[in-house]
Amino acid sequence: MSKSQDTVPALRRAVRILDMVKASSRPPLAADVARQLDLPRSTVHGLLSVMVELGLLEKNASQGYRLGTRLLDWAGDVTEKRDLVTEFYHVLENRADLDAFTVTLTMLEGAEVVYVACRNSATVLGASFRVGMRLPAIFTATGNAMLAGMDDTSFREWLALNPVSTWSEPLTPNGICSVTTLVREIAEIRDRGYAVDDEQVHEGLWCFAASVKDHSGQTVAGIGISLPQTELSRFTVAQLGNMAAGLAQAVSIRLGYRGERQDFS
Repeated sequence: MSKSQDTVPALRRAVRILDMVKASSRPPLAADVARQLDLPRSTVHGLLSVMVELGLLEKNASQGYRLGTRLLDWAGDVTEKRDLVTEFYHVLENRADLDAFTVTLTMLEGAEVVYVACRNSATVLGASFRVGMRLPAIFTATGNAMLAGMDDTSFREWLALNPVSTWSEPLTPNGICSVTTLVREIAEIRDRGYAVDDEQVHEGLWCFAASVKDHSGQTVAGIGISLPQTELSRFTVAQLGNMAAGLAQAVSIRLGYRGERQDFS
């Protein structure tokens, strides 16, 4: 370790302690911390005492340590400053492989999705996407991806607030028009990890999408990649779906999501 790297050993030890406490299956005792991190007991006791004083750690009735509420305050402040649209464009900056696709970011508002960001490709799609545009959620890949990202209770609540009698007429012959079909579609999306719009919004246009999650694991948006039906033969459905899922995961991570990560390569 260089001299510059070892100028604040106490801080480095404190971070190691926080990492260990977070990873432990039960609140570790001071002796556990000293043993696992190979640190002098006097050093550990001093650090733990200060970290409890500052709210970085809390001591339980069994004298074990757990993460303190001050960390939650910091985490909340950081995540609030993470702007969804900014992170979307940041991730796209490093994804030249997606230049051939139109990439959209939508949010769910009632029975509709609203487009909040878009990067159009040079390819003529036969349909245009623009910020502020709204479409019925059930016909869009991003909308269905967000519905699939809900837990069962939230999805049932959404159905109750948006009964089939209020649904828009299908935009194409492929449009979903029954609760049975929608429920089956949601189950398939959850199983494979991405949604597919097979010309439900516009004939000749396909879209593959996945949901974006925030730091708490809640679905906050949907990301879709669109291409003309004539370009489908260049890819497999799984390749396109995994592209969308990988992009959504990258944005989720930038929003603070630390749930299960998957390899979409």
